[in-house]
Amino acid sequence: MRRAALSAVLLASILSSGCLVLSLQPAYDDTSVAYDEALLGQWENADDQTSVMIERAQWRSYRITITDRSSMHTFQGNLTRIGSSTFMDVTEVRGNDLGPYLVPVHGIIRVKADGDTLTGSDLRYDWFLQAMPRKTLGRLAAAMDDRRNVILSSTTAELRAWLTRAPADAFDAQTTLTRKHSPGVLP
Repeated sequence: MRRAALSAVLLASILSSGCLVLSLQPAYDDTSVAYDEALLGQWENADDQTSVMIERAQWRSYRITITDRSSMHTFQGNLTRIGSSTFMDVTEVRGNDLGPYLVPVHGIIRVKADGDTLTGSDLRYDWFLQAMPRKTLGRLAAAMDDRRNVILSSTTAELRAWLTRAPADAFDAQTTLTRKHSPGVLP
């Protein structure tokens, strides 16, 4: 069973040369953006020495800073509820324009905060590799880019409809982060 923290998933989306499932469109729209204060704070996975700081950002969004043993990266996050699940849509921080030939993409992570535990699972790359040639994605449009990432190009509405009924095995194994409390501060 793959044991990587939610932070590793987020970090991989900026550092990886492939093997990700990304979307050209967000998983949220103006009417479905949610906000949950329970996500705010410092989270860590001691096993892989990774930490995630989730802070309040503009208009019901999050600033997510991921630190591992060798680097630090910051993302914008938007929470949305689809059916009985909650998803964090992550992308580069807004306002960073890296040029006209770079297209912003969205990582989609199913998340759940329960007290001092934050769990998450991203879309499973291997599942999409098998589903694409079998044409079992329904109305969800997907293709491979030159870095071997799976790129979803469906509209937000089609993506949300698919996520409502997505098979359980379309997601990676759930990973866990624990809230880090400051010394002298009670939870």
